[in-house]
Amino acid sequence: MRMTVFGASGSVGSVLIPEALRRGHEVIAVTRDASHITLSHSNLTVAIAELDCVPALEKALAGAQAVIISLGDAVCDTGTRAILAAMRNTGVQRVEALTGFGTSVISRRRLNPAMRGVVGAVRLLARSGFSAKERQDALVRASGLTYTIVQPPTLTFGPATGAYQQGDYRGPSILGRISRADLADFMLDNLEQERYLNQSVYVQN
Repeated sequence: MRMTVFGASGSVGSVLIPEALRRGHEVIAVTRDASHITLSHSNLTVAIAELDCVPALEKALAGAQAVIISLGDAVCDTGTRAILAAMRNTGVQRVEALTGFGTSVISRRRLNPAMRGVVGAVRLLARSGFSAKERQDALVRASGLTYTIVQPPTLTFGPATGAYQQGDYRGPSILGRISRADLADFMLDNLEQERYLNQSVYVQN
């Protein structure tokens, strides 16, 4: 699969891209500064693009079959808006967006009452970042594209274990954790297996 990764030099992208290459995928890593991508591989292309430049984003999407969005809170909503516009302009239909735990009304309804209360408290305490991810979530759902919204709790730098829960498992919790390596494994498996189409999904160790 040929995929374009936005947020390529971030803490998730820097784990996900080597794993995608190990699996034999072609990766276009989008960054504002090429020096941030130190990995070299025959199946890796580095694309320079600012998130407010739709023509540059369209160029980075050339030939892509899927897009992964893993952006920081400060740009996750505005950046996602521009990426989705570029996808529609270029006919790329499949997007997997990394947001945050419980960052939509729809996903919060799937939590038990106690956990909804905890998420509500976090939402108030982290108002700016949480609100940006809520806007990002809404943009993806309304995009008209085939999407998966991935909602992990706290991320760690632990190893890949393969021992993580996903989907409708019992007791998803914002107090849980998942390693970035396991998150990358899940996100790539999800694209390869075409699972959780037009859904948001919780995942945690």
